[in-house]
Amino acid sequence: MIKKLTILSLVILFVLSSISAAAVEIDDFDKNLLIRVFKDVNSEDVEYMARLGLDSKDISLILYYYSNSDKRLDKDELDRLVKNRERINEFHRYFGMPSIIFDDELVRFRHPYRERHFPPFNTKKYDKKYKINGGTEIIKVRGNNYDYRYNNKRTGVEEKIEIKNKKYEYYYRDRNMMEKLEVHHANNKYSYYYKNFNNGRTIKKEGRGRKANKYSVYEELKEKYRDLEDDDYYEDEYEDDDNDEDDDNGIDVKFDIKIDLSDLFN
Repeated sequence: MIKKLTILSLVILFVLSSISAAAVEIDDFDKNLLIRVFKDVNSEDVEYMARLGLDSKDISLILYYYSNSDKRLDKDELDRLVKNRERINEFHRYFGMPSIIFDDELVRFRHPYRERHFPPFNTKKYDKKYKINGGTEIIKVRGNNYDYRYNNKRTGVEEKIEIKNKKYEYYYRDRNMMEKLEVHHANNKYSYYYKNFNNGRTIKKEGRGRKANKYSVYEELKEKYRDLEDDDYYEDEYEDDDNDEDDDNGIDVKFDIKIDLSDLFN
């Protein structure tokens, strides 16, 4: 009996020490950065992710993926990411994201939030067709190739994402706007186009992008945070104002993210 208790105690100590060893301490600067740049992210969210062993750069890339892809980050999603954290820089295709960031800033899509489906992590073959919000959604994965289509004639929304070895293509159109992004993987050259049909505002960007990974994304977020801190008036003037002129002209705004980790703190 004593031997069994001793073994059980050792197992418990091992588990607790493993959890403690995995935990990462996030300093105040990085915590404030993540909370300021990403909407709906709070201190408890960041601290919980750090306890899972995710550092500031891991968290930056995760929040960047989720905020740009309209995907909700919850406990199940976070568990899957932690289990596959060694491949975190490769996950862009599962979010329908390009493998680059722009030469002078992060990629930030301007289309409105729309609930959609995603393929599972690590899948190499996937075919699904959904009826969602009155539209038809098709997802196909073959190896590293990713194809996504959504069409809703009632609302006028059309969205396409195509990722192949040589090229990334994104297209979105509704009754109010159009948005396109093309990236050539051989040289990372990109072309981005946005047009607001209501007011005629247009954004065009071309250049040679940089590889999107947790280091490059973190550095861009750090620059963005410093700019926000320098402009104290920014939040009152622009936050939550999707129709603001500067927003459509490409001025950086806070990334909007759907996150729900509240059940973890009860």
